[in-house]
Amino acid sequence: MKPVRRLGMAAAAVAGLATALPSPAQQQQRTMRDAPVWYLGAGAGVAYGSLNGSDFNNVANLMNQTGIAGGGISQTLSSSTTEFGWKVFGGYRFAPYFGLEGSYASFGTMNMNYQFNQGGVQTGSGTMSYQAHSWNIAAVPRLPFESGAFLQAKIGAAFTTADNTYSLTMPGFTQSSSGSKASTNLLAGAGLGYDFPNGLTLLFEYEYYGRLGNSFSFSATDGLTGVGRVDMNLFTLNGVVRF
Repeated sequence: MKPVRRLGMAAAAVAGLATALPSPAQQQQRTMRDAPVWYLGAGAGVAYGSLNGSDFNNVANLMNQTGIAGGGISQTLSSSTTEFGWKVFGGYRFAPYFGLEGSYASFGTMNMNYQFNQGGVQTGSGTMSYQAHSWNIAAVPRLPFESGAFLQAKIGAAFTTADNTYSLTMPGFTQSSSGSKASTNLLAGAGLGYDFPNGLTLLFEYEYYGRLGNSFSFSATDGLTGVGRVDMNLFTLNGVVRF
């Protein structure tokens, strides 16, 4: 429920911004149908990381392959993959139907908790703390309507960094370590918004940042290495100021 409460707080903040902006009599009226136009925005919402089963569900099997604690390990995994996410962005619209946008997005922290069992008895445990963020550049085609509503798409490049800090404890084996992986992914998105005549835009947007991180490996000398792969999605409610 934490991401839902924070999304509600973000919506209230955006509504407050709308009332604080100058009236149409105080500010030149512009809409996103006008071009060229600069804009700045910020948004908050829900980041959802879809875990790749061959990584996070395979930690016990990786330990078994090296004979840690005599093998025969099974695991139970509980995870929080829906977290608070936010972003800031700015762009320039060259024409009513096309613009370029740069942004930064943070996907919060996903936590994973492991229980390792042997012969039906718990013999070990583990924790993971997975964080990720992304710098982005994208083309933003848009379909505006006379009412002020619009549809938009997004396609570009996401320069992401994923970090994972983990701790594993088994009989005869203890590890506290971390991994980091930078990658460049295809960024794709879609949004629905409304332009107010006082220079404010409200936008609900979904973005897909591709697969972050890399696969795990395990060795008797280094223990667990890698970051783990996550397919990252971001849903945000955004306030935009045009000028």
